[in-house]
Amino acid sequence: MRESYSVEMDARGHIVIPAAIRKAKGFGAHTLFVLFSEGDEMRLIPGEVRPKRETRMYTNEQIAQTLIDGAITPSGVEDAREGIRELGLNPDDFHPNR
Repeated sequence: MRESYSVEMDARGHIVIPAAIRKAKGFGAHTLFVLFSEGDEMRLIPGEVRPKRETRMYTNEQIAQTLIDGAITPSGVEDAREGIRELGLNPDDFHPNR
């Protein structure tokens, strides 16, 4: 499901990602992103910086697995399942790796 949010950039160039998105996607403080810019559009993709400053991009499936792996409580599992649905994936396809 695609959703739109109005966000504002402050004087320092900071944009706040809405709490509902951060929670559903499992983004926390210091989460790194790759920013793509093409024409008038921009897109943020979760990533990580590796020791040689390489950037790794995550697939939706990897994000979904991370969401379900991080869920501990029943409500956390339901939040993770909702986040997986928002990625356009079937939550029944993902099981915790414990």
